[in-house]
Amino acid sequence: MNDVFLLRIIYRDAVSLHQITSTVESVNGAKIKRLDFRSKGKIFVGIIAFEVSRLIDFEQIMLLIRRNRDISRVERVANMDLCY
Repeated sequence: MNDVFLLRIIYRDAVSLHQITSTVESVNGAKIKRLDFRSKGKIFVGIIAFEVSRLIDFEQIMLLIRRNRDISRVERVANMDLCY
């Protein structure tokens, strides 16, 4: 059974969305389900929903995203209603 996780990501203009999506997809078995990013001046704010088969894969994705110093904040979103 695969689980869907939501992350709220805030990053500055220097990071491309491709870097974030390729980081998620670099984990074996991870599939992006939904992206919703918006520009807020010099930063981008958004939610990414992805599906993984194991919890350890989710933790690995979190670690890989947090390694990027251009990303200001990454947090797990528990409420599925935020994924519109």
